[in-house]
Amino acid sequence: MELKGIIKYIAVIIIVLLIAFFSQQAYYQGTEKTFISDAKNYAAAYLAKGSNWATSKIYPKVSGEVQKRGDIIKNEIKQEKEKVSENIGEKISNYFSGVANSIVHPGTPQNCAPAQTSSGK
Repeated sequence: MELKGIIKYIAVIIIVLLIAFFSQQAYYQGTEKTFISDAKNYAAAYLAKGSNWATSKIYPKVSGEVQKRGDIIKNEIKQEKEKVSENIGEKISNYFSGVANSIVHPGTPQNCAPAQTSSGK
């Protein structure tokens, strides 16, 4: 671990201990509220800047890519629906042609397994 990292962690620990100490002192009660209020305002301003940056820099790139990918997915879904519709139509056609064929040519085997006969051995 680097020396800078250790110093940073020690500084954070000292700040937390000072806040805990001063929060218990009656004299610093008002100072604590001001400090927390200032920290909230600073954090809110920092988050607003980050949000504005993300909205201006990241959102346009991501939204364009999402739109492009969405169009690709829609086209793929449309093609798959067409394939499924064709497949279903073909199966229905085959079924009815089989029914019609069995009506027109009764008694002719129609791609069916032959009936098994029991032998009396």
